Amino acid sequence: MLELAVTLRQLEVLVAVAEAGGFTKAADALRMTQPGVSHTISGLERELGASLIERDRGGVRPTEVGERVLVHAREVLGLVERIGHEAAGSRELRTGKLRIGGFPSATSRILPVLMGAFNARYPGVEITLVEGTDGEVLDLIRSREVDVGFVTLPAGNLETVPVAEDEMLAVLPEGHPLASAGEASLEELAAEPFVMSKGGCEPLISSAFRSAGHEPAVRFEVRDMGTILAMVGEGLGVTVAPELALPQHPAMLEGLRTVPLRPSVRRHLALAVRSLETASPAAAAFVQMALESPRDHPETLLQR
Repeated sequence: MLELAVTLRQLEVLVAVAEAGGFTKAADALRMTQPGVSHTISGLERELGASLIERDRGGVRPTEVGERVLVHAREVLGLVERIGHEAAGSRELRTGKLRIGGFPSATSRILPVLMGAFNARYPGVEITLVEGTDGEVLDLIRSREVDVGFVTLPAGNLETVPVAEDEMLAVLPEGHPLASAGEASLEELAAEPFVMSKGGCEPLISSAFRSAGHEPAVRFEVRDMGTILAMVGEGLGVTVAPELALPQHPAMLEGLRTVPLRPSVRRHLALAVRSLETASPAAAAFVQMALESPRDHPETLLQR
């Protein structure tokens, strides 16, 4: 059996260097000296007999071996952190950490109400928010970089708790013939130049078109919703977007019209964890709070 004298501190420093992209930033984050960080990494490399970090003009980055070691380092640190969470749970969550992942439309429209209620009940729990696209949030959960995340169903092998439904709308330039029709079919939209969102809803949109027997005539692929809306407003195409992702202030939709799709297409949102059984006490409490949220809360759009 291979025996290694690897410490948790060494793994923590390795992860910090990789995430910070440099020894100095990692040292600041860990409240260590830069030589101390460098010495710790060197000791870990000697123990493993492999180079884990390489330096270039842009800073530092993990080697190929380092990338593989990082995966396991995060797993080990995640297990240790869950031990800490268990202890915090025995103290009724008076302390602890909760890392939440989400895509912008969920974090801006659904999360604040839930986070406010959670913070009021568990003020000692430190909350960290990480934003990304739908796919990025799934990866964050699987890699244990967040404890719980807002996702669009289906979510693969993650365990999920449905929290909301979000209607998909056709977004059209003001004056477009379909804007006055009250609704737009996918067949009609397929005949128009299409601005496709690359921020997370592309699979749902593409699937809806395929189910209707059509393909969108994609002219542009854009990640930022603000850019998509500006392009539609300039007559460069039409798009389909979740209602939650659209600006709430009418002035932000000037020059645009939104109409329901025919047939209706809805996005199903959920909270996801790797496992409800092994979720940290803070993550489990957050999921439970979402389940307890009143159905008539318009801010959360909970429709269960």
